[in-house]
Formats: sequence, structure tokens, C-alpha cells
Amino acid sequence: MRRRLTSEDIISTLFLDEGFYEVGRIYESIGIDSQLVFSNGKQEIIVNILNEDSCSSKSVIHEVLIEVEKLMTKFNGVVLAIPRKFSKTIDEGVLARHGIGLIIYDTMGAEELLPPKITEKKQRIEEMKLSENDVRLNEILLLRTEVSKIMKILEEFEARLDRLEREQKMISIKMSEIEKMMFSREIEIKKVEESKKSSFTHQVDDSLPSFLKDNPWVEILSKKV
Repeated sequence: MRRRLTSEDIISTLFLDEGFYEVGRIYESIGIDSQLVFSNGKQEIIVNILNEDSCSSKSVIHEVLIEVEKLMTKFNGVVLAIPRKFSKTIDEGVLARHGIGLIIYDTMGAEELLPPKITEKKQRIEEMKLSENDVRLNEILLLRTEVSKIMKILEEFEARLDRLEREQKMISIKMSEIEKMMFSREIEIKKVEESKKSSFTHQVDDSLPSFLKDNPWVEILSKKV
């Protein structure tokens, strides 16, 4: 009885026809049903295969795409393989921008819809580093913007504080002047009162008979008036 070909066998045939040979099969990747690694002696390509059950969930597909992109630093080319009936669920434009190839397959065979971007591993690592550097640069620029806003707010607070200190000094000076004026006024009032008392005493002394002058009782009575 003839053995039924698996999806791995069907896809492997496609790469064998292009001059590649199969290096290994992996069945333990998270979210991916199986993986095939091919080589032509110079380049290594990894094919990530999804079955019908996996493709029926968009969340699974998104997780797989994230995992697939991580493999681009380890292999010269990365390919996603899905059943032919789900070919419309994948945006080829998105895969093309990320350099990921696309293969569709069924029991009749496999077909390459989108070839992977073949890069040297070192080149891909440098591209990833540049991408990370761009992210870090954007974070630094954003941080600088936030720091600039904070510095501007602090400068405004400092200006307000300086203004309040100046106003406080002016108030202190005015209060001091008012206190001096009040003190001077009190002294003047006291002088006027003493002058009035002295004048009154002198007038009383002049109007009194000689026997009442220099009499202590007169002075006591004048104070009670």
C-alpha cells in the first residue's frame, strides 16, 4: 500500500527540485506545527509549516509571524507554508516587507507564491541591530522631548518663585517703613501731649495766687483734670 505523503514531504519535494537538500525536521516549535531546514551548501532556508487547524485562528497566525521573524537572524531565508485554502488570509505585502517567503500546499503539491529575501546572516544581524538602534534613538529623542518639557515647567516655576521673593521683599520694606512711621507718630503724639500738659501747668501757675504756686496739691489736681 502506497504511503500517503505528508505536508512536509510535499514541501520538501519543491525545494529538492530547486537544488536544495533537506537538513532536518523540527516538531517542537511554539505555535508552528513543523519546520523544515534546507541547504544548498551555501545558504540555509527554514520553512515554517501550519496546518488547517492553526490557520483557522488569526491570533495563532499573528503569533507565528512574530516567531518566524525572529528566525531571520539564524537563517539566510525564512518561509511560511500554509494550506492552499487559506492563501487569502495572509497579506503577501506584509510578508514581502519583512522578507518572509510564502508557500501554499495541498495534497496535489506545493507552490511558491512569494520567494524569501535571501541575506547573509551577518548582514541580517546588522540590519536587526540598525533597527534596534533606530528604536533606541526614537526612545532617546522622545525622552529628550519629555525632559525639555519638564525643564520648561521648572523654569516657569523658578521665575514665579523669583517674582514671589521680590514681592515679599517689597512687602517687608513697606512694612518696615510703616512701622517706622507709626513709631515716629507715637513719639510726636507723646511730645504733643507732654507739651500740652506743660503748657496747661504753666497757665495754671500763672493764674494762681502766690500762696498756691509750687503747691504739690495743685499739681495733683491738674493731672486729674
